[in-house]
Amino acid sequence: MEMVGIKKVKGGKLIKVRVEEEGGIIKEVKISGDFFVHPEDAIEDIEKSLKGVHLSKVREALRDFAMRKTVRTVGFALDDIADVIEGRSDGI
Repeated sequence: MEMVGIKKVKGGKLIKVRVEEEGGIIKEVKISGDFFVHPEDAIEDIEKSLKGVHLSKVREALRDFAMRKTVRTVGFALDDIADVIEGRSDGI
């Protein structure tokens, strides 16, 4: 099943997350919006870190990712991605 969610975070930045899941497991994920991530390819690493993760473990997976990789987000936090996937947004 495909789910799409959007969240406007403090400061007006927009995050959009498209998740393809099967049986509660993330098969594909695409994160987009009007934010910045450094290094630039880190968003792809974040997406890869979520593949194979159960929807109930997204926040934990993102925290694990943050402990392993040095990533600077501008305009949002990794928890905002978890909020979108968990349905705490403007619609997923």
